[in-house]
Amino acid sequence: MRLPPQETERFYRIWFALLHYVNTQLHLVPGFPATPGEQDVSPEVTMQVRDALWANDALREQFIAENPAQLPAADLALVASWQYRLAGSFYIFRSLQHYTIFLSTTTPAHAYGVLGLVSTIEETVLLPLPVYTQAVLLPFEHRIIYDSLLTSYNVVFGSGYRQDLQEMFRNIQEREGIITSLLPEDQAAREANQRTDLLARNRKVVTAFRRELRKAGLSPQTVEGHVATIADFASTTLLEADPPRGVLDLTFADIESYLLGKSGKQPLTSFKRFVRFLIDTGRIDYGTGENLYNFLKQVSKAN
Repeated sequence: MRLPPQETERFYRIWFALLHYVNTQLHLVPGFPATPGEQDVSPEVTMQVRDALWANDALREQFIAENPAQLPAADLALVASWQYRLAGSFYIFRSLQHYTIFLSTTTPAHAYGVLGLVSTIEETVLLPLPVYTQAVLLPFEHRIIYDSLLTSYNVVFGSGYRQDLQEMFRNIQEREGIITSLLPEDQAAREANQRTDLLARNRKVVTAFRRELRKAGLSPQTVEGHVATIADFASTTLLEADPPRGVLDLTFADIESYLLGKSGKQPLTSFKRFVRFLIDTGRIDYGTGENLYNFLKQVSKAN
């Protein structure tokens, strides 16, 4: 859950050279070392120079153009990629095998897989997760790191708030997945694999739907009938749309189109149960879900 040591050394070598350059231009602090380990630098001093850097992108561009530290082309390209940085408030939510999850506080929220530097992020914040923090996320090749500074707040989240974050994360996983690169080319590649990603996310939703039906006491045959209808709808009507969509983004028109080619009451009943499941589990906006459910009831009466 952190960069390999040699990559961490590379980051700090570039980072110190960049901050040193910014300080020589702006004279913010008495002196900022050009290389890591040259002298101790407090987080407060680093943050002062860091904030000035991110406030004026021309400084980063001048550093690339002048290359005062004589960095190789690959390192300058890395600095250039920091135009795609992401600054804001995040919840450091959970540690997974390959990265730590940062949940954004934006609307809609997103989940980012972030790597630590010298230490894992959990060791860095020294607080039990989740933790509320201010951070700047940076591309590092095809991964995401942070710029070595986290401003975290010692806030204790109650069980209700932690449950809300858990539901937020679940919804993000089912709607778009975890973002592991900030580079446009990686985002484009992700979009190119959209159908594969949608299939995986749809399976998560359908599996949860099956679990809820079983909890409701329905027979195995009835459960699998409802699940088969929704899975077929997701893999045909929604995946064949332009652009393809996930099962959480179903619309009136999608359902109508699918039901036109089906006979009997079972498919309609499956959709009613599915929409109710989406509403009850918070997977769909309540107003949108109720409108869909009322629409299905009207169709049921008409039939």
